[in-house]
Order: sequence, then structure tokens, then C-alpha cells
Amino acid sequence: MRWILVHLVVLMFALNSQAASIQARLIRASNNFKATDAGLKDLAPKLRKEFGYKYYHLLGEQQEVLDQKDKSRLNLGEGFVVFVTQKSVEKHLHELELEWWSGKALLVKTVVKTPEKRSIFIKGPGVGDDWIVLALSIHE
Repeated sequence: MRWILVHLVVLMFALNSQAASIQARLIRASNNFKATDAGLKDLAPKLRKEFGYKYYHLLGEQQEVLDQKDKSRLNLGEGFVVFVTQKSVEKHLHELELEWWSGKALLVKTVVKTPEKRSIFIKGPGVGDDWIVLALSIHE
């Protein structure tokens, strides 16, 4: 009986240690800032190529473990919340159902497929001459 219990505990730890997590970053793209935030140095070249703005400011960030079929809530500040439900995983390609809210307004509801360790960007609402961008990445 102890042998079975030990194997169950080991299996449970192994499954938990391999769970993927999602990182969401709320970013303000602008040509009016003085510099890009240090926390966005890894994304800045990709953001410039995708959106064309010179500078990027991190407004909020959160990381959560993805549970199969459970909805994760990521509070990014500034009234923005992202809900993510993992639908499937095939060969390190994650299919996610995504809802991006600003207060009570639904901004985006979609299904995305993203590989691990690669960021995807979703353009959100405009703020004057600036734009709000959502950056998502999956980490094993």
C-alpha cells in the first residue's frame, strides 16, 4: 500500500512541475515617451516591427499556471483583465480561448494557437496617439 501511495505522490509532483504557465503583459505603445521600459527590452524589437512605435511602457503584468479546461484570470491593472482557458496542447502548440476585458467592456474574444516561448500580440484600444497592446507568451 505504501508503494502505491509513494508512486501517486511522485506522479502528482511530476504532473504539477510540467504544467505550462501563461504570461500576460499590458503595454502602451507610443512615440512620445523618452525610452522603452527595461522590462520590455526582450519584446521591443518585435513590437517595433509589428506596430511601428518607437517606445513601449509596461502598464501591468501577471503570470498564471494554465490548468486544462479551467479559466485563468489575469489582472493587468488599469481596469484590464484577461481570461484564458487552455483548450488543447499538441506538440508544444497551445490552443487558448481568450477574453480581454476593459472594465465591463469586452475588447476581444477569440481562440488563438501559440507555440511555447513565443509572444503573440493583440492590438487593443487607442489612447490619444498611443495604443494599448496585449502580449501573451506560454512557458513550460
